[in-house]
Amino acid sequence: MYIFGKIFGAVFGALVYGPLGFIVGIGVGHLFDKGLALNVRLSGPDVALAKKVFFKTTFMVMGYIAKVDGRVSEKEIQAARETMAHLQLTQEQKLTAIENFNLGKSPQFSFTSTMDNFIKYCGHHPQLVQLFVEIQIQAALVDGVQNRLKRQVLEMLCDKLHISHTVLYQMESHFQAEQPQAYRRTQPPPPPPSPQDELATSYKLLGVTDNSTPQQIKKAYRQLMSQHHPDKLVAKGLPNEMIKLATEKTQRIQKAYEIVCRSRGIK
Repeated sequence: MYIFGKIFGAVFGALVYGPLGFIVGIGVGHLFDKGLALNVRLSGPDVALAKKVFFKTTFMVMGYIAKVDGRVSEKEIQAARETMAHLQLTQEQKLTAIENFNLGKSPQFSFTSTMDNFIKYCGHHPQLVQLFVEIQIQAALVDGVQNRLKRQVLEMLCDKLHISHTVLYQMESHFQAEQPQAYRRTQPPPPPPSPQDELATSYKLLGVTDNSTPQQIKKAYRQLMSQHHPDKLVAKGLPNEMIKLATEKTQRIQKAYEIVCRSRGIK
């Protein structure tokens, strides 16, 4: 699934499940607190630094989440292997990701200081923040369920980023809507969804309902495309190895929008 899921397991320590599928996709359409709305464009060496901090923090927090319940499952290990293959990481990148993941699992890992550093370099880029949270949600749900300890970590993470728990629940809902198509790489492919199920999933992915007006549907679509557009994410510091996942995310949003428009006769 897109990015990751709990990921990394052992080898990668579980990169982030295939969720990054981006980031897995986690289909989101989530609005962050206005405090994160500052959209400063980085340039030069600042971009490189933001990318490093994003990549490093992503894997460390994933490791923290993977270890919080005391064990890393075989499913997480397999998901990590598949994620590494999907992201086409170089050997050096794999070793770096594994190292950061293991740092997150260690007793010496400081969640607070790690998040403070992430906020310092990436916190004023809403799109990077959103992708980061999406990855961690997928990491927490890689087994298909979420336990109390992982839920607490996600809530602490959102508290640090000034993201309300309501928005967190919305993001989880979006992720679960995409889960059948982007998250279950280790399971046999499910039967094709019925047109009715596909339409319901598309509404959920866009964050709208069948009672939403055409204007509301178009607005939700434009917001999601803006949040996940690969070019914008590159400018905000998203590492190049994750761009493929972001591109897949926008493709799923586009498909969902087309399905809804076709059903509603929206031009």
